Amino acid sequence: MKILVVSDTHGMTGKLEKILARHADDVKMVCHIGNAPEDLMQYQPKYPSLPMVAIAGNGDYDYNAQPEAILQFVPCVDAGKEALVKILLIHGHHHGVYNGIDRLVYYAKEKGVNAVFYGHTHIPLETTVNGIYVLNPGSPSCPRGKSNASYGIVEISPTGEISGEIYPA
Repeated sequence: MKILVVSDTHGMTGKLEKILARHADDVKMVCHIGNAPEDLMQYQPKYPSLPMVAIAGNGDYDYNAQPEAILQFVPCVDAGKEALVKILLIHGHHHGVYNGIDRLVYYAKEKGVNAVFYGHTHIPLETTVNGIYVLNPGSPSCPRGKSNASYGIVEISPTGEISGEIYPA
């Protein structure tokens, strides 16, 4: 199962529209992890069979979205409950992500998740820390810190293994 992950589009949807067109047929879900989640949700009518989920970021005062969400998947019908994969979607601004991801990983451990997707810094990162898969897709619209415009695609294998990659937008 593949999940497209974007963050921090800030009302600039040109690249997001192209990313969706490129991947709509090969991903099973799209997640926007804050700062203009409505940028993604406006495309829901165009892709009605593609599940989309969006959370609020630090700049989303007028958007009626939760500040975090936990997605749950059973990667394979035969896998049983022990293979349940839980992913925390959170923007990251309350967890000091500009100073590192230790607090975020600790919070993810407290929540009992296998992975955490966050944004806020606009700088892509894909790693595993203390058994938690961590992804920041960067920003397709306004990258920072010498990074390029980017987004992420995460894959959950039938056995529940989580891997991902950052792509140029």
